[in-house]
Amino acid sequence: MIDIIDKIKKIKKKTFSIIEPLKTQKLKNGLYAIEDKDSNYFVYRKGDKTILIDSGYQDSLSRYDEFKKIDINPDDVEAIFLTHIDSDHAGCLYEDEPSFKNAKIYLHEYEKEHLYKKSERVRVGFIKINHKLEAKQPITFFNKEEAIMVGDIKILPILTSGHTLGHTCFLIDDKYLFVGDSLIFKDGYGYRFFDLLGYDNEENSTSLLKLKMFAELYKCNYIISAHTGVITNVERAFKFYNKKIT
Repeated sequence: MIDIIDKIKKIKKKTFSIIEPLKTQKLKNGLYAIEDKDSNYFVYRKGDKTILIDSGYQDSLSRYDEFKKIDINPDDVEAIFLTHIDSDHAGCLYEDEPSFKNAKIYLHEYEKEHLYKKSERVRVGFIKINHKLEAKQPITFFNKEEAIMVGDIKILPILTSGHTLGHTCFLIDDKYLFVGDSLIFKDGYGYRFFDLLGYDNEENSTSLLKLKMFAELYKCNYIISAHTGVITNVERAFKFYNKKIT
């Protein structure tokens, strides 16, 4: 079944040419980036607990080789926190045989609107296009901005509607802010993510202003995107939060 997000990326190659994911690597103690085609997802370990932020593409052929590079077994992953349902982030949902067989999958309940075709995923002009993939794995839905604990790991979900209805950023242990597809980084500054893929771009800008307040409150100096790496300065990361990238 054709995935609309992947299709748009292929048609508009020039638009998405700034995408440059991190190579698979250790970023900080306990924090690792995994490269999967044009995107990253992230592993975080603390004590004997291992979680993911996003999960990469469905049935990714490179997954086990990439995990070998960081000496982590995918079977050790206990929880996956998905920013949203797009195929490059939530591939684990659409697999017949789960890549992370011991992981509990968390997703904001507003994403049900796209996942179950109650609301279109994206508009192209006057055309409304539904999400095409079918979830095949069990999901734990949440709807509050309250900390979720996995062992001693603190995961704070921050609803950032705009790219999708239930797009969610995650603040891990009050230090690492994962912004998914709410922000895109270019030349050391953050912009609103590609409008072409957004459900409601003005709402995304509103959400990003809220997210900046969280980043300032927690003094985050490690702001992590899904496609263009890391920025270590809050002002730079949110400099152009209300501008589309060109």
